[in-house]
Amino acid sequence: MNNEQQAMRHSLAHIMAQAVQHLWPQAKFGVGPAIEQGFYYDIDLGDVTISEADFGKIEKEMRRIIARDLPFTRRDVPVDEAIAWAKETDQPYKVELLNDLKRSGTTIAKELSGEALGSAAEGESKVKTVSLYSQGDYTDLCRGGHVESTGKVGAFKLLRVAGAYWRGDETRPQMQRLYGVAFATQAELDSYLQMREEAKKRDHRKLGKELDLYTMSPLVGVGLPLFTPRGTILRDKAAQLSNQLREKYGFAKVWTPHITKKDLYETSGHWAKFGDELFLVTSQETSDKMALKPMNCPHHTQIFASQPRSYRDMPVRYLETTTDYRDEKTGELGGLSRVRSLTQDDSHVF
Repeated sequence: MNNEQQAMRHSLAHIMAQAVQHLWPQAKFGVGPAIEQGFYYDIDLGDVTISEADFGKIEKEMRRIIARDLPFTRRDVPVDEAIAWAKETDQPYKVELLNDLKRSGTTIAKELSGEALGSAAEGESKVKTVSLYSQGDYTDLCRGGHVESTGKVGAFKLLRVAGAYWRGDETRPQMQRLYGVAFATQAELDSYLQMREEAKKRDHRKLGKELDLYTMSPLVGVGLPLFTPRGTILRDKAAQLSNQLREKYGFAKVWTPHITKKDLYETSGHWAKFGDELFLVTSQETSDKMALKPMNCPHHTQIFASQPRSYRDMPVRYLETTTDYRDEKTGELGGLSRVRSLTQDDSHVF
């Protein structure tokens, strides 16, 4: 996505938010970035639920805003003034983001781990000013960039709405994430929509059911696929092909257990970085803290370290096609694209 596409799609996110605010004045907004092929905005409408039946009137209001050709204007204001604006306009999610900016200089939740997200910032501010962008009667906290005016955006279409936890945290409010796509011309948009319709016919979730390849069970758990006999044949063939390709280049097959002591990940550094994403395991026989393995690199290092090596032995190449486990957030799971139990054809060279 180039800078022009980024600016156009980001501007459309703001135009969509403005349209939603016109239709539902109680709307409270989270974040609304440009993404590949389009844009989205996280919106809290209280008890109101947006459905595809609402897309037509939202798009109509967006086109009305676009036809007015409203200029995008930027104001740099002191952070405390921006916090006062967000409180005055009843935008609590913006207040939280601004408090994080003031206290820590960032709104990236992962970089604020362990801190009270959105809590009132005391003491000296990490940022002095923030930028607010306005078009007509709509103002938003935003660093930019944008097109010159609302009339300078291309062709667009709203695609879907999905649930999204605020800042990706399942303990926080669930918002409605409204997605759209946008291109410079109507021809490009039409081509994309046609390609998308064709892709739906080949969606692995559709084919998986029609061809009886895999299934999911609520008793097993979300994100934990079960392969049928037909699906297992394909899975085994794929693993066999992957192994053959690597063995051809001197990789030797190894095997590692699916559970591991916490100590290994503390030594490798994975615990500090990914500890929150691990499935923890307890034992009635030992006090060791353990986890289901989310990756294989630390385990392969232990095989390599198990005996002395000469430089003449190098390189040492290992391969393993195995199951790993990651405690992915429920809202991010989908089909076989994002799961909690995944097969990885992993390789390491020493």
